[in-house]
Amino acid sequence: MGYLDNLAFDSRLQYLARRFGIESPLEVSSIEWKGHSFYHVSGVDQNGQRVLIEVFRIGALRKLEPVLVFEYPPPIRDLYPN
Repeated sequence: MGYLDNLAFDSRLQYLARRFGIESPLEVSSIEWKGHSFYHVSGVDQNGQRVLIEVFRIGALRKLEPVLVFEYPPPIRDLYPN
């Protein structure tokens, strides 16, 4: 399993999604920005709007690390304006 699969089936993210009113399946996508890969997890809420759940990048130990909101790359911020 790769990074995308790991995130799609992460039980903590599934729990967060339900708290936001999002039912499975979650969508995991990647964006390359300034030489780094960012993985964003989202879902569709009850109003039919796509909601961002969390953003990750690959850290120094080749493991996924959550990205702080103010560090989200502009391409991801543009996808989720709210």
